[in-house]
Amino acid sequence: MTESTTALPRDENLALVIVIYGLYVASLLGFAPAALVGVIMAHVAGGTAGPVAASHYRFQVQTFWIGLAAWTVAAISIFWGTLLSAILIGIPFLIVAIVSVGAIWLWALVRSAAGLVWAAQGSSCHRPDSLFL
Repeated sequence: MTESTTALPRDENLALVIVIYGLYVASLLGFAPAALVGVIMAHVAGGTAGPVAASHYRFQVQTFWIGLAAWTVAAISIFWGTLLSAILIGIPFLIVAIVSVGAIWLWALVRSAAGLVWAAQGSSCHRPDSLFL
């Protein structure tokens, strides 16, 4: 009985892709600078990568920048919600902002986990330019 596997092209090495996903997960678990290291590595390696790895690097870069923008908006919202809570109008705003932080964290975790699974299988990202999977 033979197994059919799809081999990666010789110039494809997904080890760095997997390391970057690991850095993203580490940043979500409390070591935030790991994401910055990961996105720098993805930017640098993306220019010389083969098509499979390039799709992962594009996915990783997009995950970082969209996540950073969303975290920034959420942080500003929490700040203003906290200030405005003194006069009670900020409480609903603050609740929405805190729920948003959890949603952004979950979004980044799901994207990193899905990318890690795809990389471990040796396949490219299905839709690397999509906001969702």
